[in-house]
Amino acid sequence: MDVSSLPIPPELREALRRRGVEKLYPPQEAAVRAGILNGENVLMTTSTASGKTLLAEVAAVKTALEGKMAVFTVPLKALAYEKQLHFSYYGDLVDVAVSTGEYDSDDAWLHKYDVVITTYEKLDSLLRHRPSWLNKVGAIVLDEIHYVGDSKRGPVLESIVAKVKYLGLRAQVIALSATVGNPEALAKWLGARLVKSDWRPVPLVEGVYHGGEITYADGSRRTVKHKADPEVALALDALEGGGQVLVFVSSRSATVSTAKKIAGAVASSGRRMIDAFEASELAKRIEEEAASKVIGRELAEVVARGVAFHNAGLELELRRIVEEGFRKGIIRAVVSTTTLAAGVNLPARRVVITDVRRYDPLLGVEEIPVMEYRQMAGRAGRPGLDPYGEAIAVASSRREAEYIMERYIRGSIEPVRSQLFSDVNLRAHLLGVVGSGYANTQDEVVDYLSATLAYIQLGPAAMSIARNKAERALDQLVAWGFLEKAGEAYYATELGRLVSRLYVDPETAATYIDLLKAMKRDEPLAYIYVIASSPEVPKVWRGRFDKKVAAAIMAAFPDLPLDEDDEDFRQTVKTVQMLWEWANEAPEDRIYDKYGVGPGDIRVYADLFEWLGTAAAKLAAAVGLPERAQSALKATYRVVYGVKEELLELVMNLKGVGRVRARALYNAGFKTLADLAKARPSEIAKLQGFGERLAASIIEQARASLGL
Repeated sequence: MDVSSLPIPPELREALRRRGVEKLYPPQEAAVRAGILNGENVLMTTSTASGKTLLAEVAAVKTALEGKMAVFTVPLKALAYEKQLHFSYYGDLVDVAVSTGEYDSDDAWLHKYDVVITTYEKLDSLLRHRPSWLNKVGAIVLDEIHYVGDSKRGPVLESIVAKVKYLGLRAQVIALSATVGNPEALAKWLGARLVKSDWRPVPLVEGVYHGGEITYADGSRRTVKHKADPEVALALDALEGGGQVLVFVSSRSATVSTAKKIAGAVASSGRRMIDAFEASELAKRIEEEAASKVIGRELAEVVARGVAFHNAGLELELRRIVEEGFRKGIIRAVVSTTTLAAGVNLPARRVVITDVRRYDPLLGVEEIPVMEYRQMAGRAGRPGLDPYGEAIAVASSRREAEYIMERYIRGSIEPVRSQLFSDVNLRAHLLGVVGSGYANTQDEVVDYLSATLAYIQLGPAAMSIARNKAERALDQLVAWGFLEKAGEAYYATELGRLVSRLYVDPETAATYIDLLKAMKRDEPLAYIYVIASSPEVPKVWRGRFDKKVAAAIMAAFPDLPLDEDDEDFRQTVKTVQMLWEWANEAPEDRIYDKYGVGPGDIRVYADLFEWLGTAAAKLAAAVGLPERAQSALKATYRVVYGVKEELLELVMNLKGVGRVRARALYNAGFKTLADLAKARPSEIAKLQGFGERLAASIIEQARASLGL
């Protein structure tokens, strides 16, 4: 099918041609026949790189050109900003906005935009607020719909679909995934036409490596000549063949060690596999940009040899440099945790999966699902560059090789199962349902739940199970003071409406309130402990347990049964220790060496604290603890910016001034905005890390903040 025959406006057709799109792939043709460009609900479960995202973008732009809004929702913030870049290909046809945070807001400003890109959580939050612009929405794209089976994000997706149905929004729903085991069930739930295809633009060859040999799915075998660790041998084999390679490992530390081994093998092979000058220049750029000099140096050393590691500990800028270098072919091999398969479109000729097991601190060693294997394998093969893609899984024994072949390569993807009816998930979403006015009585709640995948998958017993679970969840919300019951109806209290708007888990909110009321000492450590007590905040496992920090926390909550021998308490204390050091301006390298927490991790903690810390402050104010609210905010922003209290005025009001520059200004005598408003640019420009332009901007910002 040619682009010229598509039912889209001429200007959109021209935009596609500028992108080099002249003909559609077979799955794209099937989606067009299913009505994806004519307003029909469509579920596309097609292979990676088969063009499903492109068609969803075209449908969104077409919707905007017809005078309506389109909402494009993704599971990760990083994907939201990558998607924004994709929409830039359509030039001036649409105005695009990204909205991923500030859950306590209806983002009324979004009504000015044609396409809104959000995360699942943000869209669900917006649907709770019910802004007036929702009536303008003509298309909703649910990317990576297989996340509906995820214990955390799945219930959010279900809640989105249920709210859209309840509101009667006349919006087309387009759902996308490469890996769904039961697409027919999902299509029925969504009321969508199913487009299912295994077609790939580049053929995929899958196999298992053991004992120096690859056994392929068709039974053929191939010997790999390199005598080295499997991941190194397979990487070198791919590089010598002129391809690029992605190596997926089970832990963050393994990304670094494996990248070093591959880089060493590349250097000692004596073969010219990379452009040494380009790799050297990229390595210099990494060292200059890195917040942690230790991580920057480690990464630069392997990048100089055409290899890189990629994990959540890297700051966003370094991850982008690695991805850019790989796309340009400067970096030939990337070693990553599975986050890359989930979050970044980065194909390679060969994908190596080093282990089908992983270690979870809470669950121990577990096998990865087939869906996750397929996500990784799907990255093999670069359209237009590779004649084929290879996905090779590594086995430690002949028996395991046979198991991997049968389960992961020849086996079926697991069916997606809803996680909504777990107690934690149901409480959170029912508070939003009642607090936003979607339902009030138990009958209305059950009617609302009937639009969820969870309800459908329960079968004939769905109504009675939903009623029992809903009653238990609603009663718990009443016990916490977030709902009140009058006759048969439930109503959100003022506190409950606040919790719903803040998009905080009700149990976390109840814990925060109890801790804030129990606090006897007003000190930052105690507030950091309160915020870090949420399950949302990742716990630190490395580093020595500091008894002094534990004692200070216990002294702040003398009436609580805190026990330093309790493992959960110890992990939370370690997390508080790390955040307290960060808030006292400890360098990134010290945090990394001591706790294994990299700059990318710190950014995650900062984002979480900005959300949860401000939520805790608002909850404190709501329950009559205004002094606690102010102190909680100070502690929160010390973690967000990584500064002592004396620098808060500077970092919170000046763009371009972070913890390092703020400290330089403070030490030079510019301790307040008033000091800066009286300064001359030349006085600031001479400080390390500043220049004339930034100095002038800082002074201008200070004066504007003071109304001068």
